[in-house]
Amino acid sequence: MPGLFGTSGVRKKVEELTDEFAKDLGRALGTCVSTDVAVGRDTRRTGPRLEKAFVDGLLSAGRNVVKVGLVPTPTVGVATAELGTGVVVTASHNPPEYNGFKFFNREGAFRPDLEKEVDEAFGSKKFRTGRGMAGERDYVQKHVNIIVKRVGEADGVNVLVDCAGGAGSVVTPFVLGAMGCEATVINDNRDGIFPHPLEPTDKNLEATCKAVAKAGVDIGFAHDGDADRACAIGGDGRLVEWDTFLTVLASQADKVVTTVDASMRIEEFCKRVYRVAVGDVAVAEGIRKHKAGFGGEPSGTYIFPDIHVFPDGVATVAKAAKLVADGVFYDLVEEIPSYPMERVKIPCHAHEKERIMENLKKILKGVEYSDVDGIRITYDDGWVLLRPSGTEDFVRITAEAKTKDRLDDIVKNGKEWIKKARQ
Repeated sequence: MPGLFGTSGVRKKVEELTDEFAKDLGRALGTCVSTDVAVGRDTRRTGPRLEKAFVDGLLSAGRNVVKVGLVPTPTVGVATAELGTGVVVTASHNPPEYNGFKFFNREGAFRPDLEKEVDEAFGSKKFRTGRGMAGERDYVQKHVNIIVKRVGEADGVNVLVDCAGGAGSVVTPFVLGAMGCEATVINDNRDGIFPHPLEPTDKNLEATCKAVAKAGVDIGFAHDGDADRACAIGGDGRLVEWDTFLTVLASQADKVVTTVDASMRIEEFCKRVYRVAVGDVAVAEGIRKHKAGFGGEPSGTYIFPDIHVFPDGVATVAKAAKLVADGVFYDLVEEIPSYPMERVKIPCHAHEKERIMENLKKILKGVEYSDVDGIRITYDDGWVLLRPSGTEDFVRITAEAKTKDRLDDIVKNGKEWIKKARQ
């Protein structure tokens, strides 16, 4: 049976997230940790209900709770550094019919061993009992101060930020203001109505890109629902390619950690690159292991260990705005090579994923590949990754090649392999 946790915490369709489920999850966490717990939420309309049930569970397990309110996920991370444990009620970039819970301790997002412990406690229903106390505390200003202190000023940079109806509007505009930027903020509503799908892709950000070009700003940014991600939009209204933005940020560090689904351009442009499994937990572990100065994924999830070792979309905006202020951002964008790349989602129920991946290994017997996370085949002129999504009902094909024709061949092969593996 699959466990509760995916790549990034617990995420489910809202109808599966009953009050009883949320309360038992709170009890399970309260049974497994010994610290006070910070609890926050993003703007989803189901957030207040789930937060209340989850907090009730924590209190019944004898844990004290500090409610930090409607805030970005990284703000909960800041609170966690002080309190010891933190949880944010969010489904990040997933559509509004989803919600979930993401768990933190002082080292960042929960590692698999801690997730397993909570999972087992949830399944056993053998919960600790007690009577905790609940209070409230504001960590927004502390989050702002940490970023501004580490990043510095970016006086006069003109920025447009799309907060996507999510939690980013609580922090990002204030960071930019404190850095000396002139910020135009759009979609800063917090009523749970999202003006466009939350995954910051070219298609979903068409209106935002037009707004950036029309505003005549130096640079634009867009967040997902909980602002642990950010993407960059050039002053010309074009989305900066995900892997290019990743490489721009990575170029500022001597040692870099990235994931198996990132472009090969990062190796060409950065000094030392270490590849790990997809997910910010694996990236954070890689940063610690290799003492790296930056870690990130092409999904827009970036970690700056000089600030903290968990993804922070607000910090991403600040770091990029600083590069613009220093006059190097667009030079780097122009310098970084770009190759044809494609990411394909193939619908796949959760219970099918394991069987498909096992069948793929049989189909590809004799082919050399990496199985760090999924199946990654490297060619002289490209690569392909076949990997089940950890958060959604898809198997993903990610591929890159030095020519479009070669890319089409690689993607076609990937689709055929998955088709065979489903039979």
